[in-house]
Amino acid sequence: MASRDVLGALAAAVFAYATPAAAQEVGKMSITVGFTSGGTYDATARLFSRHMGKHLPGNPQIIVQNMPGSGGVVALNHLYNIAPRDGSALALVDGALAFEALFGNPQVKYDPRQLNWIGSRAKETPLCVVWASRSVSTIEEAMKKEVVLGATVGTRTFNQPRLFNTLLGTKFKIVTGYPGGNELTIAMERGETEGWCGWSWTSVKRRVPTWLSEKKVNILVQGALDKAPDLPAVPLAVDLVKNETDRQILKLMLSDTRIASPLIAPQGLPPARVAELRGAFDRMMKDADALADADKLGVEFDPTPGVQLQAAVEEMFALSPEVVNRAKELLK
Repeated sequence: MASRDVLGALAAAVFAYATPAAAQEVGKMSITVGFTSGGTYDATARLFSRHMGKHLPGNPQIIVQNMPGSGGVVALNHLYNIAPRDGSALALVDGALAFEALFGNPQVKYDPRQLNWIGSRAKETPLCVVWASRSVSTIEEAMKKEVVLGATVGTRTFNQPRLFNTLLGTKFKIVTGYPGGNELTIAMERGETEGWCGWSWTSVKRRVPTWLSEKKVNILVQGALDKAPDLPAVPLAVDLVKNETDRQILKLMLSDTRIASPLIAPQGLPPARVAELRGAFDRMMKDADALADADKLGVEFDPTPGVQLQAAVEEMFALSPEVVNRAKELLK
């Protein structure tokens, strides 16, 4: 009897020790989105929730929760400080949030270098888009006339027009208080604003295709390092900067477009779990069902693996203090 009790206790101990790993295989997972529902970030997270689980052990169910606030800072603070570190909690945010930590935003309670970057669905080509009938036609006109833009603080919708004002000489008037792209688009349509910058070309094509076909909007400039192949006539912001030093600064500030909308796991995960999540993400990016789903949504797949994202963040934080301080000055 005694030996049976000892064996029972030993089995219970082994079971208790194994429970966390087993929970990862069969339990639920979550993706926290740093914006309100209805936008491209939300659509991307829900697409991931439908397809990533089948590429993980146990085929876990993945739920999506929206946690808007400070352009995604609230969601990333939650992931870093509160979310469980067992591989079940993920977040999808704006890649520009890495800059918020680099530049010392006091609201930031996370270190991008410590987070585990799982992968990004696609590189982005952010645009400045305005309503054609009540705004300017070209970026050159925006250098002569005030243009009212909506923005979400802490994201490229806020940072890019400020940089363009300083480096290109545009006269963008930036109105904040909008929690995400859905609200920015509605404000533009209602006439509260003339448009917004930092709007991904993929998102524009997905959400408002009739605005393009009916020529309701003008695209002023591309805020990326490379032109979108189907926008050859729209200039790149970096090509409009005349000062070489400032051009290098702008290239730094636009480098987050290669990080784009990353899927991130918290720090402190076992390396094996990080590899498992990255592998599942990479397989999902090639999954026929996921690709078909993305096509229906008008969401592009041009993925960047997590290892490359992690390296890009490390490079960002390895820049000289002079470069970082100059960039911070431009955003004041």
